Amino acid sequence: MEFLGTLVIILITTSLFGHLASRVGIPAVIGQLFVGIILGPALLNWVHANDFIHIFSEIGVIILMFIAGLESDLTLLKKYLRPSIIVALLGVLIT
Repeated sequence: MEFLGTLVIILITTSLFGHLASRVGIPAVIGQLFVGIILGPALLNWVHANDFIHIFSEIGVIILMFIAGLESDLTLLKKYLRPSIIVALLGVLIT
């Protein structure tokens, strides 16, 4: 039952802070990351990293990448492909 309570706390607070961040004018992800810092071991230590949290975090990353892929625009990718490759190569070669 502890897992369900932890999941409910995470879902409610991230949804709330994500919505509040959007209303303020910053990306919702910033509000959600802020909740992770507050609830995690950095401040309140209410949510502990265990196998349950690890599995759900992996699922969340997969869903986030899927949504990012759905929102990708291939015409913009083609338009900025050459400049992005140049910047990436220069970043690797200079460092």
